[in-house]
Amino acid sequence: MNVPESAAVLGSGAGALSCAMELSLAGIKVTVADLPQFSANVTALAETGVVRLKSPWHGVIESPIAHASTDPRQAVRDNPFIVVSVPAFGHQTFAELLADTLEDGQSVLWVGEGGGALTLAAAMRRTKRRREVQLAETNSLPYGARVRAPGLITASRKSGGTRVAGLPAGNDLVELVGQIWPWVSPAENVWETMLLNFNAIDHVAPIVCNLGAVQGRTGGFLLWGEGATPGVARVIEGVDNELLAIRAALGLRDRAGYADYLVEQGFAPERGETLHATLQSSAFAGSTFPSGPDALNNRYITEDVPFALVTLASLGDEVGVDTPTVDSLIHLSGIASGTDFWATGRTLADLDLAGLGRDGLLAAAQDGWW
Repeated sequence: MNVPESAAVLGSGAGALSCAMELSLAGIKVTVADLPQFSANVTALAETGVVRLKSPWHGVIESPIAHASTDPRQAVRDNPFIVVSVPAFGHQTFAELLADTLEDGQSVLWVGEGGGALTLAAAMRRTKRRREVQLAETNSLPYGARVRAPGLITASRKSGGTRVAGLPAGNDLVELVGQIWPWVSPAENVWETMLLNFNAIDHVAPIVCNLGAVQGRTGGFLLWGEGATPGVARVIEGVDNELLAIRAALGLRDRAGYADYLVEQGFAPERGETLHATLQSSAFAGSTFPSGPDALNNRYITEDVPFALVTLASLGDEVGVDTPTVDSLIHLSGIASGTDFWATGRTLADLDLAGLGRDGLLAAAQDGWW
């Protein structure tokens, strides 16, 4: 698949701006578009015409942006290649927008937590508007990235661990992603990108297991340093083992665990004898989490519980794999935050995939339609 001359990046957060910079560096004319409520981010790009990247060794570098817009629909109409990088709780909004706007021949890549491609396919099914488009998604951002100011990010490329899956499986878009992001490797299908959700594995458990410190302090808490005690690390490993069991039930070949991916992504130098040892040797050990009374109003809970853990528990139910650790974290997070995440979270029923069973889920991923 040839690298397109132009592309639209939907979203204006750290992931979206990192992708916009990468596409621009590849010689692609990039339009960054987001919803009107995020106009401050878009205005900063429109005024400067660049995405700015800050790093300790280069200072601030800039990469040109062709356009910046608060009209995502028009950006989609004007470009053959669309990259969507928004939080998982924004998947449905952008899926519905794309389902009404896409035309034959376009391609859509969802970058971030998995589930975007399936959400878009379900939205197109409901409009009865099947277009000849190629979809793909990654399991995580290819970067560690943060927004420092509108239009200004810090970002570093991961050394590996990011997977991309096509919907239908193995389509030409996977090859294109490899050309633009050479350190991103193919996954078997979108169930692999859904299940290799590192945020689901390592975000929720250390918050719930350290709730007193997380809410009782002000400032920062070393979530994977002091927070990832041997006992907490075993809870994280419990989540990982349940997701590994679902991967096995679906026949996915890659059975590497979370600790292996810490090394592959470049966050840990090597796998230790225990997950606790691996985490303590990793870059995560020095990462702070914003603690305080409102700490649960954070994407590590508001995104990763309903749009990762709930989805994965639903997938486990469908293929006959028990997920007691995942279920417990959903339950405890809901009690602590006063939110019924089982009611608000994304399940297979929300994707019109409930009741298909293992073989039906695999067929849907292979064919891209169900």
